[in-house]
Amino acid sequence: MFLNSSIIMDGCKISIILTCSSVLLVGWVLTLDQAQDNTSDTSHSCNWTCMILTLQWPGSFCLSLNAKNICRIPQSIEKWTIHGLWPLHAHSCCSCWRIYHSHLQELEPELSQLWPSLVKTRSAFTFWKDEWYKHGTCAACVENLGSPPHYFRTSLKLRVLFDIDSALTDAGVVPSCDTSYKIDDLHRALAPLLGDSSVLQCVKDEKDREIWVQLKIYISKNVTLGCHKEERKQTLTFAKATNTSSGHPCPVNTTIYYFPIDHVHPDHPCD
Repeated sequence: MFLNSSIIMDGCKISIILTCSSVLLVGWVLTLDQAQDNTSDTSHSCNWTCMILTLQWPGSFCLSLNAKNICRIPQSIEKWTIHGLWPLHAHSCCSCWRIYHSHLQELEPELSQLWPSLVKTRSAFTFWKDEWYKHGTCAACVENLGSPPHYFRTSLKLRVLFDIDSALTDAGVVPSCDTSYKIDDLHRALAPLLGDSSVLQCVKDEKDREIWVQLKIYISKNVTLGCHKEERKQTLTFAKATNTSSGHPCPVNTTIYYFPIDHVHPDHPCD
């Protein structure tokens, strides 16, 4: 028995419609998955206008740790290293934006030198991954910072641009266990490179001495040195509000020590 041709045609139309509907549904689901993968599980905002490039001095970094015995300084580390590049008033904007080791393989030799982990229990990639989730995802709304490779590559370029080590050496500021410096002298040494766009942070050692541990540099949203005066005030307020064992603004009423790096005994560089 042969089916009526009109019935066959109607059946084909229904089949085509169902197939097309299935394709559209799959496409919609895939699009939704991609959108969810690239959006934040928190409220992402690009209202920030200022970042802080935070550098840390390995010679005194270990003094900022509660458990000093977990500190390590690789033999190749002799200069200021990166702690992070942090948009001001923005934190953990998109924890679902994944970062993989393959994203950083090309940059790893330079990252290992300029952005190492100085903690035995924390691998370098774990350190970088945490910095990406906490700060990089907030910075990623800026073109030059818009992916893990861009964020870390730009941070490395800023570290090379701001050659803190040479600026200090040229001004006669060298690490020492015996010589301390006035904070004005340290700012003066950095002024040709940073102007007034930086904050010095210190920690106290067991002898109650103020030890220079971090340098926070103001970076504008267009990834250039400096922020508006009001934003600098906010940054200083932020620094004061986040005083922890990892650092506080260096006081102006005493001299500051700039300890040398001790690779063998990093937790007691001047004992």
